[in-house]
Amino acid sequence: MFTVLFLWDIMSIQQEDVYETEDVPDDDDEVSGKETFVDSEDVELVHIDMDAAMKRYKGRLLSGDNVDFSDSITRKRRIGYGSGAYVLEVVGSASEEPETLEQKFQRLYCELNDLTEAVQQNKESEEKNELTFDRSDIQAMITTLKALQNEQDENSSDKHSGKPQSAQVSSAPKQTSMNEGRLANFEARLKRIEKAVGGPETLDEMGKAICREPLLETVEDLRMRLQLLQPTYADNLHERINQVLLKLRQLDDRKPDRIDGELQEKVNNLYEMMSKWDETCVGLSAAVKRMNGLQKLHEQAEQFSTKLSQLVGVYSRVSKTIENEEMALFDFRQQTAEALSKMSADVKKLEERVQALSK
Repeated sequence: MFTVLFLWDIMSIQQEDVYETEDVPDDDDEVSGKETFVDSEDVELVHIDMDAAMKRYKGRLLSGDNVDFSDSITRKRRIGYGSGAYVLEVVGSASEEPETLEQKFQRLYCELNDLTEAVQQNKESEEKNELTFDRSDIQAMITTLKALQNEQDENSSDKHSGKPQSAQVSSAPKQTSMNEGRLANFEARLKRIEKAVGGPETLDEMGKAICREPLLETVEDLRMRLQLLQPTYADNLHERINQVLLKLRQLDDRKPDRIDGELQEKVNNLYEMMSKWDETCVGLSAAVKRMNGLQKLHEQAEQFSTKLSQLVGVYSRVSKTIENEEMALFDFRQQTAEALSKMSADVKKLEERVQALSK
């Protein structure tokens, strides 16, 4: 019996625990055939034509690459979803179905786009390489020019000082010959430019003027000067100047007497005015002196009036104090007279008492 119970306990431990629950309906029973509609003002129901949507968006994909919906404070434009991608179906050689015209057109169009992009990239890389080559070439030319200028300066200084000249042999004769040819070309160009523009003094003046004025104004000034140097424009300008001179001569011939009479009258009026002002200018210095003396007199009178008002105030204060002192003196005299009379009366009474006591 004990062994049976032990085995039963072992079997119950090894088995999984099973708990029974109440009856639950199946998932298929919960699904109903009727669609649920939401009656709300916030939800807008839109009818979609599936055939039209399939025709319009066939072969389109919604790309989520480089999407940025963050609230950025910069001016950079945020990137949304892109829908420019499309599916390109290419029929392989192992396919049994033949390639349609639409598939062939899409394949050729894609290959042509790739080819144009590759050609454009090659052109840009070639332009960059050419630009770098030109810049490096120009830099090398500038360095060679500087070196040659330094050598010329050293040679000239050695000639003046009487020191022996030292010659440097280049390790690359081809490079030196090429540099010499370029230097000769540069010198010829500089000579032509100096002949056309002028000497170094004129170049310095032009450089100062260009530094003072803006570049656009100087370019506009040069353009106007070049236009003035054109022969057609110069001929037209010469004709206009001649016409203006003829008109001025005609005006001078028409109004000589009138202008002379008006000018003489104006001169006479001016002379009369100046003569009147000469008489006034003679006594002007005396009038100015009188005005200055009158101004000083007024200033002294103002000072005297202020001092006089101060003296009147002091006099009134002194007179008041004198009156007060006189009243006090009068009271003091009366009080002293009364005191003396009382004292004399008391002395008499005292003498009478002394006499009475002595008797």
